[in-house]
Amino acid sequence: MNQHLWSFASRSGLAAAMVVLLGAAPAPPPPIATYWVSASTDSGLGSGGSAGMAAMMAGRGSAVSRSLTLQLGSRQPGTTLEVGDHLPPASLGMGPSLPLLGTTKAPPGEQLGGMPRDYQRPNGRMLIYWGCGEHVGPGQPLVIDFAKLAAGQVPPGWGAVVSSALPPRPAAGRGYGEWPNERSSRAVPLSASLVGAHSVRSSISPPIGFTLGAGQDFMPALDLAERGTLPSGAARLGWRPAPTATGYALSLMGAGEGGGGTEVIVWSSSRTGSANALTMMDYLSPARVHQLITSGQVLAPTVSECLLPAEVAKAAPQGFVRIIGFGPEANFAEAPRAPKWVAKVRLKTSASLIRGMDMSGMGNTNGMPGGEPGQPGQPAKRRRPSWKDMLKGAVRPPF
Repeated sequence: MNQHLWSFASRSGLAAAMVVLLGAAPAPPPPIATYWVSASTDSGLGSGGSAGMAAMMAGRGSAVSRSLTLQLGSRQPGTTLEVGDHLPPASLGMGPSLPLLGTTKAPPGEQLGGMPRDYQRPNGRMLIYWGCGEHVGPGQPLVIDFAKLAAGQVPPGWGAVVSSALPPRPAAGRGYGEWPNERSSRAVPLSASLVGAHSVRSSISPPIGFTLGAGQDFMPALDLAERGTLPSGAARLGWRPAPTATGYALSLMGAGEGGGGTEVIVWSSSRTGSANALTMMDYLSPARVHQLITSGQVLAPTVSECLLPAEVAKAAPQGFVRIIGFGPEANFAEAPRAPKWVAKVRLKTSASLIRGMDMSGMGNTNGMPGGEPGQPGQPAKRRRPSWKDMLKGAVRPPF
């Protein structure tokens, strides 16, 4: 072997030996900063805050609102609450900058506390239905006893739920800033657009910059509505498809009476009766949505109507119905490898309604649509918990 080949072989062997001895190349360091932009369009009951609710009570149709949440997390701790600014495009219509402020609130799950002294184990049950169709399928409803659930007796298949990726949040020894915050929380105009160049200037992160295109803007309202009832009693739920939606999921919660305790009626559009369907009303990545469409837990983006089964419609005539249209995501990084910052923009659209509700009757005195006010001096009649009770949290599953 000539001298050059021997030298090359020796160096190669030494390099291989070093790899074995020292292990693989070290992983690149994580980004200094992670920035998330969450943009949502909401329509129907409760959207637009008190002004939107007032409009619906006055019979002026479904309210629509838009919301924007900015969250910056950093491995560099901040020294003040003022950590930076988001500089949006003029098309957002919210001024030249949105201030990012830290928070003194403890992150979720870190507050200390225990059961209140007057805690009483819940008494009642939850009846769970699933699937779009004129009638429910076999094995329905799944009945869950609240007391057993509170004691840790979880039905098979209900231990794991669908969860979205977690955005940045406050943590000890790390920097954090968010908008809206206690100093700036103005409403997002309905005419707002995310399209254009965005940048972040912050004391806890390198400069961040990215540009959004037309397919990465606020999603349109879904205009969820009941579109009539079949002779069987099944109700047609319809919505206006969103062009950029990756899939849809619907859920219903209603109240009933059963055996002296609370009875909660729950339904989802999923083809499977799992806990996943009850936890999917939030942002999910397009890849995760695709998996859930394949497994039958999410409706395809081409679907624009779902039949609420007759059994569910009868059990929950005033059920609170929600729909979410999952949207696209846009991901950015400062560099392909070992970026100093990464950013994510995620989108969704949602809507809600109360079944059979004439919104102009929302202000009547007994909380029941079309009901008569109570007569003075007469004991109140026992009634089911109404949609108002549901919204106030008077009837709520214990998880």
